[in-house]
Amino acid sequence: MSQMQTQYVVVGGGMVGTAMALGLARQDKDVVLIEAFPAPAFNPSQPPDLRMSALAQASVEFLTDLGAWQHIETMRTRPYTGLAVWEHPLARTEFHAVDIGAQRLGVFVENRITQLGLGAALAQYDNCRVIHSTVLSSDAKTGRVICTDGTSIKAQNIIAADGVKSGVRESAGITTQGWQYEQQALGITIKNHYGDVESQNRGQSLTWQQFTPSGPLAFLPMHEDYASLVWYDTPERINQLKILAEQDDKADLHAAIRARFPNDLGEFEVLDCASFPLSRMHAVRYIKHNVILIGDAAHAINPLAGQGVNIGFQDIKCLLAVIAQEGNRITEYEKPRQRANLQMMTAMDGFYVAFSNTNPVLKALRNIGLFGADKGGKLKHAVMKKAMGI
Repeated sequence: MSQMQTQYVVVGGGMVGTAMALGLARQDKDVVLIEAFPAPAFNPSQPPDLRMSALAQASVEFLTDLGAWQHIETMRTRPYTGLAVWEHPLARTEFHAVDIGAQRLGVFVENRITQLGLGAALAQYDNCRVIHSTVLSSDAKTGRVICTDGTSIKAQNIIAADGVKSGVRESAGITTQGWQYEQQALGITIKNHYGDVESQNRGQSLTWQQFTPSGPLAFLPMHEDYASLVWYDTPERINQLKILAEQDDKADLHAAIRARFPNDLGEFEVLDCASFPLSRMHAVRYIKHNVILIGDAAHAINPLAGQGVNIGFQDIKCLLAVIAQEGNRITEYEKPRQRANLQMMTAMDGFYVAFSNTNPVLKALRNIGLFGADKGGKLKHAVMKKAMGI
């Protein structure tokens, strides 16, 4: 059995875990990162991945500060400068970066590419060792982590970045609160076919979301003319769509999308799709003994506004500042991050409840609200900056 000692062991090498390890390495901490499934190498000819994230401008700046963004942007990204939201077409609200003097609202990036960029930056630090294995057991009191390959690590701190079903969190005895939403989502990768350059430039720089009683319909532009559609609906309807997706000929799925999505979609072809459940989860504690939770190990949020990885990066930014200043991790990390993440969860649930019904009074009120938001001036700009994380 291989024996190791370290100041910090980070369990989980996805986007959040690798960013945490990189931040610690930049502070000259001794770090071990455990990642069972390293991201496959990038090749420009590869088709786009289904898993992608809308990185808010604040997250882009954070990744830049970590030295990772320079690696990410050499692969493939899609900045977006506009955001449209509506239920009824007459109550359409549009947000544009130029209105607040910004170059962009954020950037869409495939999760694997963000992970690879972070990994490239991390490779420059000799004080971080990476182990490609899974965790067999962890002890929150002693800081001992044992991997399935026989490696035994004694750490002063265990940072759990191992996702919603965190084994480290469970081993530490940290309980969670939450529920499964009634809706599920289908992510669909498409290739757009624009009629002219003007349509292409507008289409690939604008992300939009239409609210319907059965769930939102969203368009997320990707590199070149690729895009991701997100279709929220009942589990029964999503299962029906999955059956269509399994057919060699995607004509039936294409027809279902065309019948459901607004005309903003234009001409396209379907490439791939995958479904995922929607859930809310919040750990009652982020810290117990020598264990610290970050990202999805601490919270899972409705993806309605694409804030999942962004609030995970905010966890890291806060925790790194506390570690650098040798501050109180309970009062300066756990409590403020719990409060901020709970506020974001509550806001997303408010949108979910407000738009997931057919009550005519509520329908009128929410469309009036969207119409008013479009004319909101300073309030509208404040909402934009909040979404950008600035």
